[in-house]
Amino acid sequence: MFFFAYVDRVNISFAAMDMRRDLQISASIYGLGAGIFFLGYFLFEIPGNYLLTRIGARLWLSVCMIAWGVISASMSCVTNGTELLCGRFVLGVAEAGFYPGILFFLMQAFPRHWHGRVISYLIVVIPVSSALSAFMSGLIFHLHGVLGLHGWQWLFVLEGLPSILLGFVLYGYLPNRIEEASWLTQAEREYLALRHQESGLRSSSKSFRVFASVAADGTVWRLAAIFFCISFVNGTIHFWLPQIVSSVGYGRQTVMRLVTVPYILGALALIVCAARSDRTGNPRTALFVAMIASCMGLFMTAWGGNVMWQGLFMTIAIACLFIVLGLLWVIPGDRLRGTKVAGGVALINSVGNLGNFFGPTIFSFTLEKSGHYQIGLLMDAIIVFLAAVMFMAVTAVATQRGDV
Repeated sequence: MFFFAYVDRVNISFAAMDMRRDLQISASIYGLGAGIFFLGYFLFEIPGNYLLTRIGARLWLSVCMIAWGVISASMSCVTNGTELLCGRFVLGVAEAGFYPGILFFLMQAFPRHWHGRVISYLIVVIPVSSALSAFMSGLIFHLHGVLGLHGWQWLFVLEGLPSILLGFVLYGYLPNRIEEASWLTQAEREYLALRHQESGLRSSSKSFRVFASVAADGTVWRLAAIFFCISFVNGTIHFWLPQIVSSVGYGRQTVMRLVTVPYILGALALIVCAARSDRTGNPRTALFVAMIASCMGLFMTAWGGNVMWQGLFMTIAIACLFIVLGLLWVIPGDRLRGTKVAGGVALINSVGNLGNFFGPTIFSFTLEKSGHYQIGLLMDAIIVFLAAVMFMAVTAVATQRGDV
């Protein structure tokens, strides 16, 4: 499910190489279009997570999936920048309640000491889906001209349809609550129900007071600020990487192959670090080291020089960025209890994801003003460094207070 959600979210980065030329869309409009998805995401994520607790996971997640599949496929019909902006905004609204809902569902199913590995396995879908999306996009572009459609139009149609079909399948098989799952034994259902009752995971789940109490938690807001910085850089990389690689002079098919490398390595690095984090119970060191390594990788990429070295440093930066994206979610899982988990995850994800709006948008303006990518990459390196500084300050204070 999350695989297709992310494919439909980022496939515009591969479509843009031809779509911008065909529709005469400027870099600034494209950057705004890539980022405005997260503005809709921000405005509707917490209400969407509230609806999840009211109407149940099966109906809500199925509706979300069918809706974003339809909208993603309809992106093939855009003819100008205004339609691109509207389509991306509505797509963000459709996806808003899905990701925090999936996180909440998984946190119900597994004990706390497994949360780091489980959430990281979910996050690992991001680099995997990005790599496979690049591969699939390269194949789909060969359909250019079939039925009079451009390759990028086929890209939106064929990558949107699986979400629609899977949404109907999801409604038939997904339980509303994890303890209602048909694959569990009666003893397992009773155990989960008892654990949820003891932890308060079901109590007051239909009240906005839960989210209000989370909004008053300073640690949640500080983590949201860190996630904002990481998302700022992640959004830039995801939506501009194919065009950055293309600017060196590579053709479309070569670009599609090259961009899969950092995503695959990022997935492997995240799995290894997540397993180590669960064994040691301390993800903070790995998080800080990954932030610093990503910062240095971006800085060295922007510094210039040999193309091969730039590719190596960019690969390191992206792989370490995925480690951060995965392990960062262990902190709110340890900090919050009961129904606060859903609200805390939604708030951190919602506010933090605004970075995905500002990142590609500001990057596009630096590109138009300077004519090259170096300034934008230096900006990203500085922002990752700020995230590392904030993270160390936050965890130091939280450790003294017993928060994390």
